[in-house]
Order: sequence, then C-alpha cells, then structure tokens
Amino acid sequence: MFNRLLLLCVLPTLGCRFAYGSETIPSNTEKTSEIPTIEEIKINVHPVFDESNPKENNIVFRLINRLHINTKKQVIEKDLTFKKGDVLDKKLMEESERRLRERRYFAKAKITVVDPKDDSATPNNQVQVDVREVWTLIPKISYSNAGGKSHYGYGLHDSNFLGLGKTVKIEQTSTEERTSNAIVYRDPNFGADKQLALAYADNSDGKEQEFHFSNPFRSVRTPWTVGIDVKEYQREDTLFNAGDEAWRFGHDGSYYSVFYGQRLNSSTDNRTHRWTVGWDKIADDFYVVPQSETNFSNEPPKDRDYNIAWIEYAYLHNRFFEAVNVQQINRIEDINLGSQWRARVGSVMANDEQLDKSTVVQLDYSKAYRLSPNQLLTTKLSTSGFYSDKKSLHSISQADLTYHWQNFARGQFYILANEIYGNNLFADMPLELGGDTGLRGYPARFMAGDRSRLLTVEQRYFGETEWFSLFHVGAAVFYDQGKVWGSSNIPQNYQQTLRDVGIGLRISGTRTGGRDEGAHNVAHIDLAYPLDGGNEIDKYQISVKIKTGF
Repeated sequence: MFNRLLLLCVLPTLGCRFAYGSETIPSNTEKTSEIPTIEEIKINVHPVFDESNPKENNIVFRLINRLHINTKKQVIEKDLTFKKGDVLDKKLMEESERRLRERRYFAKAKITVVDPKDDSATPNNQVQVDVREVWTLIPKISYSNAGGKSHYGYGLHDSNFLGLGKTVKIEQTSTEERTSNAIVYRDPNFGADKQLALAYADNSDGKEQEFHFSNPFRSVRTPWTVGIDVKEYQREDTLFNAGDEAWRFGHDGSYYSVFYGQRLNSSTDNRTHRWTVGWDKIADDFYVVPQSETNFSNEPPKDRDYNIAWIEYAYLHNRFFEAVNVQQINRIEDINLGSQWRARVGSVMANDEQLDKSTVVQLDYSKAYRLSPNQLLTTKLSTSGFYSDKKSLHSISQADLTYHWQNFARGQFYILANEIYGNNLFADMPLELGGDTGLRGYPARFMAGDRSRLLTVEQRYFGETEWFSLFHVGAAVFYDQGKVWGSSNIPQNYQQTLRDVGIGLRISGTRTGGRDEGAHNVAHIDLAYPLDGGNEIDKYQISVKIKTGF
C-alpha cells in the first residue's frame, strides 16, 4: 500500500526588542509608473564564519568555510513569496524573511530594499536578500537523561544536503521503549512549491514508514492546498506507574489522509481565511506481547478502525513582530500578536458501536498579548473529541498560558501554566507527567490519568557573549509543580501534587543548524531536587536534553 501511494503521488509531479513594521505598498494592483516594482533581486549568501572579523579569521574557521557547501541561490528564491517584476510589497518581504529564518540551515536572514542613492550602479527598487549559513552536516552523537531514563543516538544528519535545502538523516537511537535504525528524507521545496517527506525505521519492536506529499499554504496569498499523508507502523507501547513499566502491549497502526483546501476570496494580507476538506482512515490493532512481564494486565486495549470525512476552517490575523530573548538566545524570533484559530468537524464511520456515527470536533485558538515593551503573554486553547448522543470519547480540553517579563537587562521572569481535562480517554493514550514532560525532579512518565496540571516558574538569564564564536550560554533557576489525577487504565501510586526546585544551564549553538523547522536547538542541562514523593524518589534528578527553546 505504501509503495503504491508513493508511486502514484510522486511520479506525476516529476514533470510538472519588540518592534513591528506596518508599512506596506498595496499589492494586486496594475503596474503603473507611480507603482514601484521589483527590478532586481540580489541574493547574498554569507559563510558560516565571517573572515572579516579577526575573532573568526583563523585556520580552523577558514577550513570550515571552504568545506561547507553554501545554499544554492535557486533554493533561496523558492522561499521568496515575490519575484522580479512584482509590485514592491513590504508585507511579502516580511513574510519571506520569516520563512527564511525558519529554515534549519540559516542562522540569520534579512531582506531590504537598496536605496540607489547609495550606489549609482544599483537599479531602482533592488531587493537584497542576506542570509547567514550554518554548518549542517553533523555526525550525530547524542546522550540525554531525563527523569532517570537515558536516551542515546548516533548517525549522520544533514539539514541542507549539498546546499539544496533538503534534509537527509541516517541514525540509530535508543530509548526506554525501543532501539531504532532510521533513514529520513525531507524536501520543503520539492519541485516548484511542493513538499515531500519520506521516512523508514527498522525498530527493535517492529517497523515504521511515513510518506507526505503536499502543495502547502506557503504564503498568506497561496490560493489552494492539496496533500496526502501515510503512516504505518508496528511497535510495542508501554504505560508506566511511578516511573516503572506497568502495561506493555503490541500495537499495529496505520494512518491515511488526503485533503484539499482553498483561500477564501475575502482574505487579505492581514486577515487570511481558509477552508479545507479531507478524509482520514485510522486503524489501531492491539495484541498481547508474550514476553511482556507487567504487574497490571495481559489484556490489550480495544481495537479501533474508523474513517472520518471532515471539513475545516482556519483564520490567521497577521500581526507579527520581531523579538529577542523570548525562547531563543540572542536570535530574532517572529511572534504573532494576531489571533489564530482552527475549527474542524467530521463524521465518523467505525467498526466500534461507540465511535460509529459520532462527530469528531477539533478546535484550536492561540493569541499573544504584548502587555508592555518588556512583557509578553501567550495563550493557547484547544479541545477535541468524539461526540454522540450516547457519550463523548477521548475528549481532551487544554489551556496553556505563558508569561515572559524582561525584569532586568538580560533577565526574564517566566511562568508556564498548563491544564488538561480528559474524558473517556483511549486506554493506550492517558495523560502523562514526569521528568520528560515538565516535572523535572521526578522520573519520566511518572504519573498518568485523565486530568493533568503543571505550573513552572523560572528566572532566566540570557548570556550576551558568543563563546569561542560557537555558542551562547544561558541559565535558569526553576520551580515545578504538577499533578495528574482522575480515572486511568492502570492503578497509580501517585495522584498527588508533586513539587521540585532546581537550576539549569542552556547552550545554544550559533554555527550549527536546528533540529526542527522554525527554531534552533537549545541544550538543557538541569539539576532538580524533588520536594515530595518520599524515599522512593531519588534525591536528585539530572536531565540532559535537546529542545527547541529555552
């Protein structure tokens, strides 16, 4: 099935801080002599190290510049939402700049209009694109420990293969659940404006394969989208009680999705409206693992096999501004003060009486508030579930609130509050909380239930010095408090409020690429002390993790 879909979808395509600028030149207008148009686009690709800077002009850094393959200019052009001859539009320049900053293979990106007065040889309305490269070919050797669980990985990862903007990854990783040998290929600019992603993993407990192909909404002006997603896997899942394995079962799963969407004609650059329709087929088959020795149950969860025909509406209010030292260290971050929300409704056809003929509902809403030049508040609300006249199934409502206050020159007081309410959750998908999910003084996946609450308070420090021209350093003092309660599929030893305190070191590389689109890696080294839990909990928890934020 996977191979047939791949051939059908791919082969046909082979032929084919805190300041905000609101000025814009109207677009979608006929060109006249009074309307400026882009006469030239000049792209400057700056090397990993600036050899004009004496601190970066040494034999090692020069060698790295020579060995590094710079991003091809045609790759950069594909990320621009304007072209030569278009009306000069500041909105599109800002959008393109944000897209370039999201790429894993750039440290910085800036788009400006060059004033011809500065250079008589420069054409009128020349747009200049400047990007700073990072080293992307990385032999991966990683180790992390969070909540008493150790993970490691090694392999080769290139997020800008041959300067073409493509990600190629070959690696082996090990977690408390499985060892995995994986190969991944991702192309954010496949063909003209498509996206392609392929992944295959041979795991100690089964196999996994993924395929994604789409024409995404690349810009607020993109008129339509279409795509297909495929995921198939065989694995063994584990649920935990107080950090120890409590229930292990086999899980064969598959997910197929096709969708098509359009931008509504009422949309503007500031307020974008979109609708999408799609069809999903989801199957989860569970079975007993013979060699599993748990203290709970030998019965697997109940199988699920269902189809969803759905329609979705999405809204984006474009009010981005640039900030520094919010979640990244000394990097420009694009934060939207406008509201964003999505509503999806679908009809379910299932082999299960409780799921069949139910209605799936998904709602997401997010908005940021700039309370003052030094204060930022972000909110996220979501709810989802299967609803019928009989009952609700796997219903989850979640609220997230974060508060950032720059309380001194390079300091930030930070609060995270998270609340999740679940009802009739699927047996294999309880809410979990532990050292790997915010409660840093306790073992990973320590508690499970239907409801979860987490509070984190941090005093952060963002260092200014770029050490050895390679990385920035930050630090944090933190307090965590969390609880999971309510019915669960396995008995829980802890359903009480647990607290911890600790200190942490943050390291952000300045010359290497990020792990995920839109953010750069930040290494977390935390030492946490649990305040509750008794003698069964280790006196200290040391956590070493790679995240995409502070």
